[in-house]
Amino acid sequence: MLRSSNAWAFALLALLAACDEDDPVIPPEDPPNLHGIGSYNGGEFSLFAVGDGGTILNYRGIEWREMTSPTTNTLRDVSALNTTLAYAVGDAGTILRYNGTSWSKVASPTTKGLRSLWAAQVSAPDTLVFGAGTFLAVGTGGVILLNDGSGWVEETSPTTEDLDGVWGLTGGEAYAVGKNGAVIHRSGGVWSSVAAFTSSRLRAIWADKPLDWFAVGDNGEIWQERGSGWTAMVSPRSENLHDVFGSDSAFVFTAGEADSILFYDGFEWTPIAPRVADRLDAVWATVCALPSFPGAARSALHCSNTYFAGTTSVITRFTLLGSYEIMNDPR
Repeated sequence: MLRSSNAWAFALLALLAACDEDDPVIPPEDPPNLHGIGSYNGGEFSLFAVGDGGTILNYRGIEWREMTSPTTNTLRDVSALNTTLAYAVGDAGTILRYNGTSWSKVASPTTKGLRSLWAAQVSAPDTLVFGAGTFLAVGTGGVILLNDGSGWVEETSPTTEDLDGVWGLTGGEAYAVGKNGAVIHRSGGVWSSVAAFTSSRLRAIWADKPLDWFAVGDNGEIWQERGSGWTAMVSPRSENLHDVFGSDSAFVFTAGEADSILFYDGFEWTPIAPRVADRLDAVWATVCALPSFPGAARSALHCSNTYFAGTTSVITRFTLLGSYEIMNDPR
């Protein structure tokens, strides 16, 4: 038995000696980057994050867990209407559908990359023109897709610029933004180009009601549209911003490559929390409509924590109590 142990020891020493000191050491792969995060209004405990290589993570109130994905294409955004209907979109025209149990591929009318997704929520407070359950997706080369519940179809686009962000209101209005300051507007079912007000890439757009739009992009640019054209806002950072989300014009978050998450209180943008990841690509929260009455200062409010997703699968949240937490960091 002793001789056998010695034999194993000599064999191990021989193997180590045979290794060249200059042999490259292969570092472990970084966790996949996340590009989108979302759910439905009220879906804080049925939350999805998507990213590189078809990665899909799911949060149900305890921890983030990886789900089985039917694609290896990078996924760029995700949104849901309820516990049994969600879509994710990504590279090469990829569209996935979630039925409450599993994800499956859906026929896509395009092979162009899809970079942003918006869903008309059932609980949205304004008059329905986009039916509740309508989805919009935009992407490479100005592609625009619409799904009103009867399948995905391509809409006529007024631009060939890459589009990075889309947002709509159930009143029927929508904007999409993208490369070289491209901005397009949907009204009456028709998309048209908006006169350029910046040459910087605009990466995301958001609104909670008409005449209350925010757009963010490269060089820390933040723009607002309140009915009289787009105007530049004072930004405390010059790094690229990748997403914007809020509950009304006095409660808005944006994040990206800046060293901090930025928050707008209706008066100014201020840094409120460290970025943690190298880049944060996505922001999401549940928004609740408030009963309207004369003189009401706000029409909606945050009724969940605010979630941020970014590189190396980092996910953080800013809680309703004002604390900032790292939820997922597998590095």
